[in-house]
Amino acid sequence: MFLKVFLFVLLFFPLASFTAFILKDDTNSYARVLFHEFYNQVKIDYLICGASHVSHGVEADIASRKFWKTVFNSETPSQRIDGTYAIIKQAVKSYEIKKVFLELDFAIAIDYSPLNRSGFTADYIVAEGIHDFFIKADYLLHCSCPKYYVNSFLSIGKDKLLTLNPKKVAKKLTSILNREYFKYQYEDEGSEYAGKGCVLDLEEIPDGGFSNDFKVVPIPVGGISNHWKITVEKIIDLCKENNIDLILYSMPCSDFYLNERGNYDEYYSFCRDFAAQKGFPYYDFNLVRPEILSLRDSDYTDDNHLSKKGVYVWTDAFCDFFGSKYKEENALEKYFYSSYAQKMAEMPEKIFGLYIFTSGDKKSMEIIPVSNHVDVKRITYDVYVVVGNEESLLAKDSIQTSITLPAGKSGKIRVISYIDGVKQNDCTENFVSF
Repeated sequence: MFLKVFLFVLLFFPLASFTAFILKDDTNSYARVLFHEFYNQVKIDYLICGASHVSHGVEADIASRKFWKTVFNSETPSQRIDGTYAIIKQAVKSYEIKKVFLELDFAIAIDYSPLNRSGFTADYIVAEGIHDFFIKADYLLHCSCPKYYVNSFLSIGKDKLLTLNPKKVAKKLTSILNREYFKYQYEDEGSEYAGKGCVLDLEEIPDGGFSNDFKVVPIPVGGISNHWKITVEKIIDLCKENNIDLILYSMPCSDFYLNERGNYDEYYSFCRDFAAQKGFPYYDFNLVRPEILSLRDSDYTDDNHLSKKGVYVWTDAFCDFFGSKYKEENALEKYFYSSYAQKMAEMPEKIFGLYIFTSGDKKSMEIIPVSNHVDVKRITYDVYVVVGNEESLLAKDSIQTSITLPAGKSGKIRVISYIDGVKQNDCTENFVSF
């Protein structure tokens, strides 16, 4: 009996690993390229950690030249705080890390704790990139609950990016046979890969082009789990044990993205107080003053990720601030607003974007401006309906925010907003009317 079990294990695991390798849809995987680069650096001095905000953040080669240190972005798609901790542990084992920049994105902070998770694609992407067995095992044991352990430790299983699509499998096999797979290149029509974990998205939001067709809920700050807090504390302890300077910061998102949530100061206060309790300052670049960083809508590829152009602007500001340019002891007080509300109050009047809702009966639409301290009575709208190639005017220089749709049509609604006749936004959303 023992011999049968031994032979089964001896045959099953190599076969499962080979099958997973062939069926894994990772021919053009950004994370696979990133981890290959990660293990082939001569050294890494500064490690920037987080999720997708980091991949659309610092251009590492530029930052390396500005800091005179080797900089590497270590994010993977939708990377949870557990994954960040595991990658930092692997980095500390592999390199002499001098500084860690930890990005505190609220979308990651409010994520489910391991006991409540059911989807693990993001976690398994990280696990695939961790080489140290003990770090990987500890990570897999702590990022989920026991009922998922078998799936987590097997090479094949749910959420492992496996595919049975014949075309994708054939493409993978072809790339292996012609050795293209082992060149570790990431290509995408809408982006460029700058290396060391930095993705440059080519698409830009037109200035004044932010809009949404559904209302976003406030940030559930009270729902931030103890697991997130404890894991950040583990990162703090790891950095202290290894004499690594730790910087806690948040990337700049668009003011449309932050204003539509309506309670960003709650999250800012939470992070500021949490960091202070641990003896750290918290640098939230959503509150930074314009002399340090000023971004346009076109510096974003969506409402919270930077475009290629925005990455270059942000990289310069990031390196200037954390380099030698702003070294005053009171830099945080001098160059950052005390709250997001203060920033909004001191900004010139602005409409950051528009909500454009279709009514429940699909007979009309509602326009809601997302703005700071603008009196809505001073806002007017031009509204067009676009059906096929034909654009028709529904309202001109109107203060009305409820517009009747043409019956039985589908197409796009285009809304141009003005403050005292000065153009602010030009937004388009889809509609279907009854």
